[in-house]
Amino acid sequence: MTKPSKVSAEPKVANWKAFALAYLILGLVVAGDSLFAKEYLFLTVPWLLWYGLTAISLGGAIYFLLQTNWKRVIRQVPIELSLLIALMLGSAFWSSYPGQTLLSFLVQVSVIVFALFFAAVFSWRHILVIFSNSLRVIIFGSLGFELITSLFKLLPDNTVSGIDPTILTAIHACGHLFDGRRIDGILLNANFVAAWALIAVITFIIELFVIKRHRYLTSISIVLSVLTIVLARSAGIVFASVAVVLAAIVSLLAEGKDRDTRHRYYRIAWVVSGSAGFLVLIFRRTVFEFLGKSPDMTHRSDIWRKVFSLISQRPLEGWGFTGVWPNGVAPYQGLVVINGTEYFQAHNAYLDIWLQVGMVGLLLTLILLTRTFVKTWRLGVHHSNALYLWPLLTLIVQLIRGITESRLLIQSAMLMLILFTVKSYDPEEMLEENSRKPKLNSLRKGPVTKLKRR
Repeated sequence: MTKPSKVSAEPKVANWKAFALAYLILGLVVAGDSLFAKEYLFLTVPWLLWYGLTAISLGGAIYFLLQTNWKRVIRQVPIELSLLIALMLGSAFWSSYPGQTLLSFLVQVSVIVFALFFAAVFSWRHILVIFSNSLRVIIFGSLGFELITSLFKLLPDNTVSGIDPTILTAIHACGHLFDGRRIDGILLNANFVAAWALIAVITFIIELFVIKRHRYLTSISIVLSVLTIVLARSAGIVFASVAVVLAAIVSLLAEGKDRDTRHRYYRIAWVVSGSAGFLVLIFRRTVFEFLGKSPDMTHRSDIWRKVFSLISQRPLEGWGFTGVWPNGVAPYQGLVVINGTEYFQAHNAYLDIWLQVGMVGLLLTLILLTRTFVKTWRLGVHHSNALYLWPLLTLIVQLIRGITESRLLIQSAMLMLILFTVKSYDPEEMLEENSRKPKLNSLRKGPVTKLKRR
């Protein structure tokens, strides 16, 4: 794994202890997704252990945050994000499950603090290294886990007769390399591992051109990440991949051009995107069948109809913030049961936020996402270092993923959203040197070493 560069906006704070804490935090917010994979109950992280480590990490994040210019970081929090967070807490007053809302908000507070910790303590280069090393664990670990469990399932019954039946049941729910089914990886969910694999492809490609060391490891990581996407077979990630490629092409072509030329490229990109989306909508049966999915993307239209029915009852105020739907709590208990499996999300982040904190919450979210997209776009296009394309392209993955999954405003996706929102407001003197030469020039020359800061 690559070691953190010496370049840092806060060199006295970003020491090995801060990096160790950062890796632990990412492990916790990513592992939070696997807690809901009930069919793999034996393999998931225990709730009490997760909460305990989260509390310890929260204390550490606050300690390091206070060692930085934390007031500057707080000032960089946009008003719409502050209002959205306040609304999540305030929804406890009219929530149908106030206790659950307060508990969920406490978890959300930890995610917010973690994001501010990343934004305040680390430079963009350090953040790229932290995520690249963490993503390597997810990709290598997922493929290794699937290989081991797939081989284990091929063993004769008499060789595993002494193993606990609970363990056997959990293992047989995994290991799909040889049976043609989608792999779930160490995250125990095919859609989650596919999303992280796409973010990994983006991260490793940028790492290849920004950090000169360990190029062979980075190249292998790219190949295995693509393989993971193929094996996970997530239709939503296919669309996200197309959006990422289009955004990367447009941002690279627009850099260094005059305003009129840039905006002409943008208009063309929007027309192409809109036309492609319209064609997918019209020919969705053919498109989804080609991707191995049903026309309603595996019952999502049924889920969305039921969610809309709840939204219509409380369209303005919502039912109360809860993040993931709580098990056994009305009105979510038994709301969505498909083929004997109960679902605890709307499978659409925008519908879920509307459902939980109403129309005002949805509008604040859309404003927040739009402003963050614009800020990261300007950062990626106006800077000559490919490093600054990473937040833009990663944000696009999360935005597209939000159409079919509800993770955008909780756990790891929420951490990344706040991180990008706040850190995109960093003053220019905290960024690496901007040569004002288009990134395409440096990309043609191959990987580069670290650039000097101003």
